Amino acid sequence: MGVQELAVVGLVGSGVGAALGVPLVWPRRQRRADPGVLGTALVLMATIGALISARLAGLVPASAAVEHVINVLGLAAFPLAVVYVRQATGRPRAFTALLAIPALAYLAAVAVRAGLMLDTRIPFAWLLPAVLGFTAAAAVAVWRAGTRPATVPVPASWVVGFLALVNVAQVARMDFGHVPVMRAVVPLTFAAGFAAMVARLSWRSLTTPVLPAPGAGNQAPLLPRYERSALDDATARALLCRIEQALDRERLFARPELTLAQLAEAAAATPHQVSEALNRFAGTTFRDLVNGRRVRDVKAQLADPASDRYTIEGIGASAGFRSRSALYAAFHRAEGMTPTACRRASRKTVAPA
Repeated sequence: MGVQELAVVGLVGSGVGAALGVPLVWPRRQRRADPGVLGTALVLMATIGALISARLAGLVPASAAVEHVINVLGLAAFPLAVVYVRQATGRPRAFTALLAIPALAYLAAVAVRAGLMLDTRIPFAWLLPAVLGFTAAAAVAVWRAGTRPATVPVPASWVVGFLALVNVAQVARMDFGHVPVMRAVVPLTFAAGFAAMVARLSWRSLTTPVLPAPGAGNQAPLLPRYERSALDDATARALLCRIEQALDRERLFARPELTLAQLAEAAAATPHQVSEALNRFAGTTFRDLVNGRRVRDVKAQLADPASDRYTIEGIGASAGFRSRSALYAAFHRAEGMTPTACRRASRKTVAPA
């Protein structure tokens, strides 16, 4: 397969990436932040793959301007991928603005070189440390998260592997760029990664049973571990009421060490029954239920002006969050903003006209 054919494959793969990324980005108000961040990164990477492929096919000139666009998009896409990985592994989205520094530094370097009447092209070898650094940061986040179950469209480990493969492709292109086929290795790597993510999402949609929304009158299909269950709708609804009462009684949700077994004991049920009632009849999990209740409590406290004398970390601790990172991650997933932004918004709402 020649360079032209490989360029066409790269263009098709970029189209797949864009088709995958755009629905995750839009409409943002109806989606959590994790898919939006991932979708934006995928759209940027798809644009990079399309530009490289179009350049190989002769559809766009191999100019310095096109090269600058590709590099800036890359320096923006990799940080977004890191943000997604940190969110997917329960890490806070703190200091996100600092992730724009590499792209801004690149543009500043281009402006300085242009002002000095020098060639504005910047060798990718100069950019490689930043790209490798972002990949390492994402890998560290996954390593620190351990085996935490994924509740995001694409597992964080997949994104780290994808970034690592792109790095390998970039190094291979740098070392073997004189070989015509190697010029298309980067867009082909993008195409393969996009195809793998599409396959992952498709398989997940086919194999994951649809759970009802909280309060729904029907129940979800039986999972294998619930096939012999005798928990009917009426019994499950009664159990869910006892669970709610148990959480409210003495602020049970505010116990940082709260376990499924402890909640089951307070609700006069077994852990298996509580897990089944939450999964099949409420469409949630023990972890999401408790974190949701804690977020609601934090939000209510932040709305009270009297809470201004307390730190956000202290309020989070009073609601059961063990750490600042856990508080910010759960709050951002549920509310789409940080606790700090929520407090500011509450003050603007209650401010006199």
